[in-house]
Amino acid sequence: MHELHALPDSTRELLVTFLDGEDNADGLDFVATHGFLSALTVGPRIPELSIWLKALFDDQPVCADANKAQTITDALIAWQKEIHATLYHGQPLELPCPLTLKTNEPTDLNDWCVGFMEAMFLAEDNWYEGDEDLIADLTLPMMVLSDLIDEPELQPLRQDPKLSRKLAQQIPDVLTELYLHFHAPKTN
Repeated sequence: MHELHALPDSTRELLVTFLDGEDNADGLDFVATHGFLSALTVGPRIPELSIWLKALFDDQPVCADANKAQTITDALIAWQKEIHATLYHGQPLELPCPLTLKTNEPTDLNDWCVGFMEAMFLAEDNWYEGDEDLIADLTLPMMVLSDLIDEPELQPLRQDPKLSRKLAQQIPDVLTELYLHFHAPKTN
């Protein structure tokens, strides 16, 4: 990762404490927020800050305390920049959770996928412009593992533990592919 955009440990701890704490009753937790910021980063265009903050915190203020809200907002922006720098410099993105699933029990990876899909829903039409089939294939792991899309054809994938594990293992590579698809210079 590019050191200029590495998130300091103190900032990461601040985010873990806030996002997984009682002060964040309406927003996504730490792991889901990483999924959310990852989707913002790899997607075609990042929506305005005010739009994605509202989505991240379910249309509620970040925090009642204005100073703390600004500190958390700045930390989230820095975290998104760290994710971008990692991908920009050709490094695989490490998720803040294991790439493992449990039968009939939600895991942190499922939460990460929920966060990813929530951010994708902000500008879903933009994602599918140009190459709908490719994007549908690349986002399939997150669609299946988030369990947010209620399509009959996804149920067999969710119910097959071996296939679900395979989809989970693909996520870091898929993130790189999505990032390159939307952000690498197009050659003729």
